[in-house]
Amino acid sequence: MAPESTSDVDMKAEILAAAAELFQRDGYSRTKVAAIARAVGITPPTLYWHFESKEDILFEFLRTSLQEFLNRIEAAIAGLTDPVETLRAFAVAHTRAQLSQLEQAQTFLSMTYSRTQLASSLPKERYELIRELHRRHLDSARDILRKGAEQGVFDVPDLNATAFAILNICEYSALWFQPGGPLTVEQVAEMNGEFALRIAASPHEPRKE
Repeated sequence: MAPESTSDVDMKAEILAAAAELFQRDGYSRTKVAAIARAVGITPPTLYWHFESKEDILFEFLRTSLQEFLNRIEAAIAGLTDPVETLRAFAVAHTRAQLSQLEQAQTFLSMTYSRTQLASSLPKERYELIRELHRRHLDSARDILRKGAEQGVFDVPDLNATAFAILNICEYSALWFQPGGPLTVEQVAEMNGEFALRIAASPHEPRKE
């Protein structure tokens, strides 16, 4: 199979972006393929040249968004060994990734963590693929916390509860952050890095700065 041309890749990106906006505004079930095509300025047959179905568009948007998100965070913590430094970098990178593409982050939240669009719209096999990407991110957070607890710098009575608390702080920043507001993306990211350490830090050990 011949590789996709740049124009094909660009068109797919436009379709995914338009679909994401419509999914967020109107809901997945009420969004028609014709509406997605119209938003991009193409005909439905042209859209079907790039995607076989609306389900394919939803799956590809979720998969590529989450994969790019994970790549950014994993790159930010690569090579770090100190749990305190790693947890801060993890939370900062998570927040920065969310807020740097705010509209996409808001759409992604609405289709995954609300347990509505994603659970009801993707078949089991595809749903499990998306869940596996989520699990990879959660496992990364738990691994950082586990290492910190073993070294005595974190106090983590329950790995899952602590990991989810930190992830939620970072994740839901996309719902309240206002571009042009009193806080910049970088300020929110750094604050969330500090919040993550406050949640996990052992009261018996001084936290490394």
